[in-house]
Amino acid sequence: MAPIQAEIKLVQLKNCFVNVPQTVVTVLDNARAVVQNVVVELQYKDSGFNAQGTRRGNGPSQHSVFVGWTGMASTAKPSSLVDRVGRRVREEAGVVEIDAAFGRMLGFADGQKVVILLHLDPPLAHTVHIEPLTPADWEIIELHASFLESNLLFQVRALPNPSFAAPASAQGHQAHPLTIHLSPTSTANVIVSSLTPPQPSSTPFAKIAPDGEVIVAPKTRPRMPQNDRTSSRSIASTGRRSAGTRTGTTRQRSQREIAGPNAVYLRGIDQRLSDHSLENGEERANDQVSVAVWIDREILASKLLRDLEYACVSIVKPAGIEPPLDPQQQQRIRDLESSDAGKPSQRIIARLHAWDDAPDTHHAVLSSALCSALDAKEMVGGLVRIAAPSQRSTGNDLQALKIYPFISSTSDSEAIRFGGQTKAGREAAANRIKELYRSKDRERPGILDGPVTDGLILPILSDTNPADPWEGGLVRFEPRSKDSRESSKGHIRWYLGSEVKSEIEVQQSIPNPLTMIKTSAINPDPLPLEPPSMIGIDSLVKELVSHLSHGSSVLLSGGLGSGKSSLTHLLGHRLRSSLYYHTSYFPCRKLITDEVRLSTIKETLTRLFMAATWGTKLGGRALVILDDLDRLCPVETELQTSDNSRSRQISELVCSLVRQYCGANSGVVILATAQNKEALNNIVVGGHVVREIVALKVPDKDGRRKLLQALTGHHQGLKSSTNGVNGHMRHSSQESQDNEAAWMGASPHLDASDMSEHFSVDKDLDFLDLAGQTDGYMPGDLALLVVRAKNEALIRSVKTVSDEADDSNVLLTKEDFGNALQGFTPASLRNVTLQSSKVTFDSIGGLHETRKILLETLQYPTTYAPIFAQCPLRLRSGLLLYGYPGCGKTLLASAVAGECGLNFISVKGPEILNKYIGASEKSVRDLFERAESARPCVLFFDEFDSIAPKRGHDSTGVTDRVVNQLLTQMDGAEGLSGVYVLAATSRPDLIDPALLRPGRLDKSLLCDMPDLDDRLDILQALSKKLNIAAHILRGTNKSISLIEIARRTGGYSGADLQAVIYNAHLEAIHDLLGDHSANGTNDFKGRKDTKKASRSLKQDIIQFRFGKDVAEGKNPSLSRAQQATEYAAIIAKLEAVKLARRRERHQQRGPLEEEAKDGLNGDNIKNDPKQGVVIEWKHIEASLATTRSSVGTDERGRLERIYREFIVGRNGEMPNGQGPTEVGGRSSLM
Repeated sequence: MAPIQAEIKLVQLKNCFVNVPQTVVTVLDNARAVVQNVVVELQYKDSGFNAQGTRRGNGPSQHSVFVGWTGMASTAKPSSLVDRVGRRVREEAGVVEIDAAFGRMLGFADGQKVVILLHLDPPLAHTVHIEPLTPADWEIIELHASFLESNLLFQVRALPNPSFAAPASAQGHQAHPLTIHLSPTSTANVIVSSLTPPQPSSTPFAKIAPDGEVIVAPKTRPRMPQNDRTSSRSIASTGRRSAGTRTGTTRQRSQREIAGPNAVYLRGIDQRLSDHSLENGEERANDQVSVAVWIDREILASKLLRDLEYACVSIVKPAGIEPPLDPQQQQRIRDLESSDAGKPSQRIIARLHAWDDAPDTHHAVLSSALCSALDAKEMVGGLVRIAAPSQRSTGNDLQALKIYPFISSTSDSEAIRFGGQTKAGREAAANRIKELYRSKDRERPGILDGPVTDGLILPILSDTNPADPWEGGLVRFEPRSKDSRESSKGHIRWYLGSEVKSEIEVQQSIPNPLTMIKTSAINPDPLPLEPPSMIGIDSLVKELVSHLSHGSSVLLSGGLGSGKSSLTHLLGHRLRSSLYYHTSYFPCRKLITDEVRLSTIKETLTRLFMAATWGTKLGGRALVILDDLDRLCPVETELQTSDNSRSRQISELVCSLVRQYCGANSGVVILATAQNKEALNNIVVGGHVVREIVALKVPDKDGRRKLLQALTGHHQGLKSSTNGVNGHMRHSSQESQDNEAAWMGASPHLDASDMSEHFSVDKDLDFLDLAGQTDGYMPGDLALLVVRAKNEALIRSVKTVSDEADDSNVLLTKEDFGNALQGFTPASLRNVTLQSSKVTFDSIGGLHETRKILLETLQYPTTYAPIFAQCPLRLRSGLLLYGYPGCGKTLLASAVAGECGLNFISVKGPEILNKYIGASEKSVRDLFERAESARPCVLFFDEFDSIAPKRGHDSTGVTDRVVNQLLTQMDGAEGLSGVYVLAATSRPDLIDPALLRPGRLDKSLLCDMPDLDDRLDILQALSKKLNIAAHILRGTNKSISLIEIARRTGGYSGADLQAVIYNAHLEAIHDLLGDHSANGTNDFKGRKDTKKASRSLKQDIIQFRFGKDVAEGKNPSLSRAQQATEYAAIIAKLEAVKLARRRERHQQRGPLEEEAKDGLNGDNIKNDPKQGVVIEWKHIEASLATTRSSVGTDERGRLERIYREFIVGRNGEMPNGQGPTEVGGRSSLM
């Protein structure tokens, strides 16, 4: 094949293979070449200049690189060129994609021209001897020996022959090195020293055999002379030269410095976050005004730090952790370096102290001032480099100490106080700086009294007045001569402030350089300054700490306002301070916007896990908190296909990062939060991202009482006893208060603790009773409820204010909380549809035994919860109401909501059943989750036989899956706590028997046909709602009483009796509207049609038209319906006039005379408008004549046999288990 010209493109392949152009792939496919037998030769020419920039005598020389083929074609496009007239011309040359680290090691750059040559069937090498390129590479290979052994063949295929004799045209030929990726953050470069069997000198390459053996020769560092150790450079000195290189080179240099003998590397800890005591109490109290570092005495006695009082401290951080800088930020850095102030120093001279109580020899405590100067506030983990300092400057070389104050964040005008234009202002600012950072007490020196480094950042002290605009500053040395300035380049300039009393010159204010170079990338949020206090979850915190400390990742689930975020903050503080975990808190809601691309999400999460890996150096451990992971990786739904693909891609990304960075021995664990496990994508749940799933449940009654006492400040000793463990409302900073208020779901300015000191609690306020009224409330709901109660108290106090009122605290009373509860919906119930019912047991007649069992099952465990909580047996939580149609099953269920004070959710069959596989089961799970969030709650299934029939009778299998899910939910491992299942059916024989076993629907209650007494009770209950004539209710005449109605309605159900009374009520309404027959009585046997009614209206009313309309000849035509409506309105007005006159006569005659005149039967009585519609006996007679029983005799007998068999049980003739064999028959599991 002829050579092909192409250009280089550096990509992230992480191997020694290349992607070739599509034209080359086509040629190889046509030749049916095996990917493993292809060796690609890349020929290129160098510039012809040596390292000193002079041209070599032979000019440019040609080189060759031998690599393997990935089997893929390159996707990058060649770069465009510009012709003489300025038009862009795209070359026809292809693109060769090569790994960036490997390519830079070979000297390649993007766009470099190469020539491609292909070689097939290369010779094999069964034994390969390789040698690390540098001692640092050997140290990295030693750390990842097992990985190199198992993954070398996946990264290297083609090998250069070290014994190859180059032709005369290619002078200076040397076998090129190979780059091996041993971890996500480190690489190693090796060279091939020999091959076995030996290859001929005419063969420039070979291929490693699949069963080849690799032998690595060690390469150690040479010992340095004693006088040369002090002149060695630190990592920061080479940082500027390598600022433009890629991550791989930076990581190699970092590893090279780690193994260097000129410094000590320890895990850094901010002094404020260390629980271990330091040298003495005075040192700890003085940590904020000193630049110091505490190290174990064994490390201080080592050769590097022996007899040293001061040391050079710097942070070693890989470049891949920091987000890339955009051009504007790069320009800011260049402007900052060229300014008079310059960049802050990344190496600070600090005083060394002995740490007697050190947990081990791998940790060092940095003072808060030192952490602020190194931009490492709240640092735990990572690498801190401690080396011998450079020579200390003397006072003769220092002319003045320049202070560049940082611009105040409040307003720029206030910053003139530090760096004003007037001489008096600058002197006042200098005196103020001396007061802050210099001390007159020699035992407690200030920052400017100790070691002062050129480029040191002066931090904001904790005791600074908040009204003071001082925001810190930058220290710069002003040397006396230019010669001393030039001689000081290359090493750190520092002096001891106690020995050199230099003058302080305040310069013009500048922006804070640490904030100037901050990128706009999405970064983790810092933890609150103080850990939040949680109440009543001591055992849960202990369990989570145990899981995380043993390396098990945890998913914390809980509803809205349950305190998941605050609990993660508490765990982060606990593990960071006690076990020195490197903690990263990342709220996933930052990445859920559509503007965030998948590449940005990948880069952000990769940096997050890389930073956690960096925090585990030297045997440390790291915790990554992914808050609201279900927002980033939601569950896939059938109706949102586009969101499903995005969620699937992000979930796969999270799983791959976890497998890469959170291995068994990596030291990185994850703490994720979600509302529940089902809200997460199945890829995350099944991808072993987390090992343990812990639920943060709703607080019980006693827990709610403690929360309310804490929120109102009623229990004064609660704060001290539960600080950092069991409270959630007190913080020492406004920032932490805002964070906690955000957790509560309320505004940050509505924190209940801010106003607690201005309120007092009424002695008559029973918090236990108040906790009983807040069933199902989360801690966030209780916090918002207390705020509402305080607002109600403020409104009440303003309304009742008087001149004699004193300035005492506002009193919180029971009425304030009662008003606050009105109209308040907890967060867990905002998306739950609850049915409200005004039906009580008093409005239901009969069924006395059934009502008694319902009260025992539903109301008593809720009303007397402490007593039933001590019951050793599992309480009954499921009931089945079965009986004849219309006997009050649904009415009983609706009365439960109004009688027992429980939340009520009614379920119909179509709400659950879905044709899609898995959708019906999800509906059942969501239904029980809604019920648990609204507990105590009654879940009512009406027509249960249509939802859960016997399994095997459904050809589609939908109801079978619903039954299986119901069995799991009703009698699962956790059980139903506070959720009662109530089912109603008229065919209990059709229900799957597994649901009727103990633990599910524990008891079946029969709603039988009412007997005579029950029918009388039902009629009396119905009479409370309607206005029935008094003589019928009194029953003075038994022939026209309720007993007579009950006697004549044998076989009627409760619904039939209700129909009798309601039809009688309609008859009374027709009688009131004046629908009379010719003989003066109402014709209720047949209804008049619309035409007869309108014709009768026309005969009764004569309309006289007069006025302007008649004079102009207008005769508006109205339809029959409009005429009937107009006539009905006229009749109503006339009847109102008649009734008013009749009422006046009734008052004049008296009630006794009126009753004697009209008689007891009431046939001639007209309805009194005060009483409204009154049901008389004639109305009931008419209703009885037209109403029949809804359950016939045959149907009643059939249902009676079914219920008898259901109660007594089956006969002895049991089926043999053989299914039906007829065509079209259905099989059943029963």
